[in-house]
Amino acid sequence: MLFNPSSLPADVQTRFQHKQDRRTLTQVIHTPFNCPTDPCNNMHCWIDAGLEKTVCGDGTVFFHMPTDKKMVMKNPAPCRKDTHAAIRRWHQTFQETLMQHGVCVHPLWPFRKNHGGEWGFAVGDGRDDDLPTPLRMTCQQSSTLIYQLLSQSMMFPIGSPLHDVAANCHGNGLKALKAILQRSHPAFVDEPAMLVTAHPKQKDKSLLEHKMEAEDHLQMRAVVKGFSKELDDPNKLDVFINDMKCSAFVQRVTRDERQQCALLHKCQGDKLLEMPNSVLMMPDCPGNEVVRAPRAVCQVSTPPRGATTGGRTSQIPQLRTRRGARINAVGAASPNSTDTSGSGGARSSGGSSNRTDSEEHHDYDQGFPNEDVPEPFTNCEEPCVNLLQIEAPD
Repeated sequence: MLFNPSSLPADVQTRFQHKQDRRTLTQVIHTPFNCPTDPCNNMHCWIDAGLEKTVCGDGTVFFHMPTDKKMVMKNPAPCRKDTHAAIRRWHQTFQETLMQHGVCVHPLWPFRKNHGGEWGFAVGDGRDDDLPTPLRMTCQQSSTLIYQLLSQSMMFPIGSPLHDVAANCHGNGLKALKAILQRSHPAFVDEPAMLVTAHPKQKDKSLLEHKMEAEDHLQMRAVVKGFSKELDDPNKLDVFINDMKCSAFVQRVTRDERQQCALLHKCQGDKLLEMPNSVLMMPDCPGNEVVRAPRAVCQVSTPPRGATTGGRTSQIPQLRTRRGARINAVGAASPNSTDTSGSGGARSSGGSSNRTDSEEHHDYDQGFPNEDVPEPFTNCEEPCVNLLQIEAPD
């Protein structure tokens, strides 16, 4: 569903645009909206007069529409890993996917500490509520559908404890989502600062996955400690590169470019990965060293003429030149410029008389009817396995 963002109040529009730009969310998302002339002023959510859409504190827009259960079950968005960062990224993907089909899932970062009961958020018309009253029925219906998704065997990795966490919620999908985030979200952890003590390392992860973990770490720091820095900040980019594989090589190659104002666009926004990725693809990058084992040499030898190997050897008969045929040889005269002998027979020019058969190219396309033809193979049914003796190393 499309709408015009300019129709939103100023504060609501600012948060919406910040969310669309995928910038780091600050603690502003936990403060009420500031729109003095709007009925939703000083509330944690904004709903339009036509009850068609709701904007949450972080700028997430939820359109009020019927739930498409068929599409929801067809696109489950499973969780591939059960690490803290992977669970947080999965919840955002899960929420964005289901809200497109009318399922109400609370966004990840607006969760607040000691608030919201078993769902983690409150529904009502009060100043401290996270969603308006018209969405209460939608949340109850969505909770049942969410539990059906979380109960699928392929939703979480095999052997992950998250299967039991979801099963213990007994049909309450929104409660299960909160239980899954219990140890990974700063709003539900007793010591949230312990979640941001170490920077993520690339190790065996791809460069894109390393970037997503670095952005998640910065978002966690913004929520826990109030520091709002983007990954393209020069200092944060230095830390990001330092945590990469082959970090010393990347730092040495890119340091000069990153200090030039004219080249800053190469390491900002969506282009941030282009610079380190191109450096990692250089031939002299330590990560591109490939150990190549010496190739085994196959010795190929041919038996001497007339040699036998104990069995019959297929022989290709010699081709005989037809009478009157043209003989094209390298450096020979044209076929039309032939000398005639006393008997009137045609013969080749002297330029080709001293050449061997291997140096001549015989063209038999100009022969005459009923002339001699090459003899056929006499043993064509026998496979030609002894033409070459190939001695391969053991």
